[in-house]
Amino acid sequence: MIHLHSKNINKREIKMLIKNETLEGLVDIFFPPACPICLRPRPIVEGIRINMCKVCRKKTPYIRDVTCFKCGKTLDMGEDEYCNDCKGNKHLFKQSFSVFEYTDSIKNSIFNFKYHNKKEFGKIYGDEMCIRLGDVIKRINPDVIVPVPISKERMTIRGYNQAELIARSVGENMNIPVDTNLIYRVKNTVAMKELDPTNRIKNLRNAFQITKNVVRYNKIIVVDDIYTTGATLDAVTKELTRFGNIDVYGMVLCVGQGF
Repeated sequence: MIHLHSKNINKREIKMLIKNETLEGLVDIFFPPACPICLRPRPIVEGIRINMCKVCRKKTPYIRDVTCFKCGKTLDMGEDEYCNDCKGNKHLFKQSFSVFEYTDSIKNSIFNFKYHNKKEFGKIYGDEMCIRLGDVIKRINPDVIVPVPISKERMTIRGYNQAELIARSVGENMNIPVDTNLIYRVKNTVAMKELDPTNRIKNLRNAFQITKNVVRYNKIIVVDDIYTTGATLDAVTKELTRFGNIDVYGMVLCVGQGF
């Protein structure tokens, strides 16, 4: 549906908007977007194309309500308020939140998103983040959203930063600015899935560097696809807070081990 907010919009612009929306509608009909889990066309329910098939939704449940107050992982039996990892490690970020439970389906989907050129998943996952964590985002009321940057080498090979695609979708939905130039990765680090927790920290030491003054921000949400040990979010937080007292929050698609 077209929304015309500006009083200064002219007839030519209106025609262009109608033409573009009609074209998008035709593309949607003849080339329906794929479900990020099964890769089949996403179904239409009550006139709206939903983000996932109903069967795939069951395979990819939202994270449960009883989560660690710090990192957002689902708490195991015997864990009280904080998971064992957060009890034993001092994380630099204020708090982190996740969307999905760790399942094989979301693991495979994120792999396709990152390595099989499924850029369109970014909008879907941004929508899902807003659906699940929209109230949390409003409560935090961040000044800006910052995606975790990837190295120039990986950007050249992949062609896009998956965290940036999610962040832009969230920013558009929540009307929050996205800053992709605030911090960049200065080291082409080893893939984190290949490392144990100790070497993850070493791998990310001095991996990030800010490019401009961050003191103008009071609250920042850092968006990423996966949280395992929190090493990446800690490293980004350390750099963002180097010159000021800034609250840094994490928003990720999935929390879990095994990626």
